[in-house]
Amino acid sequence: MATIELYSENSYLKECSANIVSIQDRFVVFDQTIFYPGGGGQPCDRGIIKQGNQTYNILTVKKVDGEIIHELERPLQDIDQTADMQIDWTWRYQNMQYHTLLHVISGYFYQHYNALATSSQIEKEHARLELSFSPEIMEQIPFDQLEQSIKKVLAQPHNVHTQTIGRAEAEQKEGVIKTVINLLPASLNEIRIVQINDIDEQACGGTHVNNTNEIKDFSIMKIQQKGPTKKRIKIQLLD
Repeated sequence: MATIELYSENSYLKECSANIVSIQDRFVVFDQTIFYPGGGGQPCDRGIIKQGNQTYNILTVKKVDGEIIHELERPLQDIDQTADMQIDWTWRYQNMQYHTLLHVISGYFYQHYNALATSSQIEKEHARLELSFSPEIMEQIPFDQLEQSIKKVLAQPHNVHTQTIGRAEAEQKEGVIKTVINLLPASLNEIRIVQINDIDEQACGGTHVNNTNEIKDFSIMKIQQKGPTKKRIKIQLLD
């Protein structure tokens, strides 16, 4: 039985109760979870499980064959009792802000320069985005003005929407989604789409803020050349 991914339906859900489906030593699968298992450059969530008067720290969360496996610091004492989940909201919310910001930047580059985001990674105190460009346009891009350009885009609030659609419908979409869909496993029949108004639309399973006005101030720390047609952009959210 696949775990119900509550974080996918509501990224702001901080607590929930869940029943144990299977358990193997410290590794537990629940019938539903608020813990994002990581993926798409976003780290897995942190938090705790409470059961009775016992509290268990979550070490890692991973998705394997539709099951979301929670690694606890020690085995649960009662496999029949409901568990209460509590998310580390500070960690989750920062990752939501970073992830949405990365979408905004990649959407900006796709719209203006037809560039494709090839990878991204959110770390503890920064995030990075790698983009691929056509060689003839690289020299024309004013990278020194990038931070100012993105902040201009974010000066107005933009709603962030998510929806799940069938693969066939997703394949009919133009632009970056069509490119990404071709890279996804053929067995994946439903695609989750994240859309930021007229800025960006991507296939993505991660968590995001509801509006871009929730993204904190940021700085672009470094822009590196990564081969003849690639750039790596390092970004930091500011307090």
